[in-house]
Amino acid sequence: MTANTRTATSAPGARDVVTRADADGIATLTLDDPNAPVTVMNAAYVESMRAVVDGLERDRDALRGVIVTSAKRSFCAGGDLALLRRADPARADEETARLDGIKHDLRRLETLGLPVVAVLNGSALGGGLELALACHRRIAVDDPRLRVGLPEVGLGLLPGAGGTVRLTRMIGIEAALRVILPAETVDAAAALEIGIIDQVAADVAAATASARDWISAHPAPVKPWDERGFRIPGGNGSDARIADTLPGWIATAHAKAGNLPAPRAAMAAVVEGSLVDAATASQIESRYFVHLSHTEEARNLIDAFFDRQRVSDETEDARADVSAVVDEAVLAEAIAAVRAGADPEVVDRAARCAGWSDGVLKRVDTRALEPSESDWVDAPFADLVDRMLFAPALAASRVQAAESLGDAEVNVASIDAGFPAATGGAARFCQEYSGGAEGFSARAAVLAASYGPRFAPLPSAT
Repeated sequence: MTANTRTATSAPGARDVVTRADADGIATLTLDDPNAPVTVMNAAYVESMRAVVDGLERDRDALRGVIVTSAKRSFCAGGDLALLRRADPARADEETARLDGIKHDLRRLETLGLPVVAVLNGSALGGGLELALACHRRIAVDDPRLRVGLPEVGLGLLPGAGGTVRLTRMIGIEAALRVILPAETVDAAAALEIGIIDQVAADVAAATASARDWISAHPAPVKPWDERGFRIPGGNGSDARIADTLPGWIATAHAKAGNLPAPRAAMAAVVEGSLVDAATASQIESRYFVHLSHTEEARNLIDAFFDRQRVSDETEDARADVSAVVDEAVLAEAIAAVRAGADPEVVDRAARCAGWSDGVLKRVDTRALEPSESDWVDAPFADLVDRMLFAPALAASRVQAAESLGDAEVNVASIDAGFPAATGGAARFCQEYSGGAEGFSARAAVLAASYGPRFAPLPSAT
């Protein structure tokens, strides 16, 4: 290829998501979806990246290396959540094939036989970071807005484009889980310390210059796990130290996640994947990812993500009202249950089972928890769990009706107040409860008969 030329990466007439420009034997791939403010791994990206990698393989002998960067303010925002929201068990084979196709193209990039460097001019999240992990070096720009991370567990999923496989082999099982399970993002300095990125540069020009220098100095890099004798740092899942500490990690994950499947699946993918070669580990990762994409928790968490994008500053005061009543309602319900004779530890366990990750009674003065014989009610545990959800959901519904709020505002505000995010928020919980709005109303009526009129369903819910 001649200097500054571009290759077509998709069907004639289509706008390219990944473009290629060559100069001095280095191909620069630029992520830039023309139809969106950020680039995600949607169908257009998949088609475009595949064509670009095809071209790189054809032109391999004429190239010295590859730089992957972005024309957006962010490097890449990751997977196509709108597509994942429509995941269907009936299409599991098709979904697995699509995911494995993305991973295959990343693997082709990784084993191109040329140095491939990711220049992170902006945030690299989820699949965006997984793309960077497939490169041989990652250089991030020193920008306070830049974030790096794998937030998939927070969306009910796990890293599905090779994240559990590569990260485990780069930094070890324990360090990988410390990145994956919290679903948090970090700045460039922290990512450098963890070992997710390799260098921080002052700006894009400096990062690009460093990438070119590294390419010149490393003409044929190979990932460590592609070399004979490779061992995962710190040992694999059969290592005695790992095996001894694993039960504690599992217990911690269960305590924090309750019944949520994503943290446990992510842990399983990392540990199981450490026991096999990278290709088999990738298959394990795909299997867990596709399974999680079909769970109600993932759909709810993804919808909550979209709800957060829909709300505006104009409803901030009303959302604050929802948050306040949600917080007050669950706390009051927990106190009422204890005063009616329930063991505080059992009430907190019920709250955690309902999805309140830290329980609800830790803020309460023990003097407020003295049982009142006149209020004594023998509450089944299942009722305690439902009371921790129905009381705040109904309180939020009353504010929604009074202030004419939309469902998105109620969902976001209630989650901000601690309402279990895996439900999608208070409004979604009311609508998606077993049997829909009618099922919610029927269960609320049962609770009202046993525990008081505060559980009486709103007329609009019947």
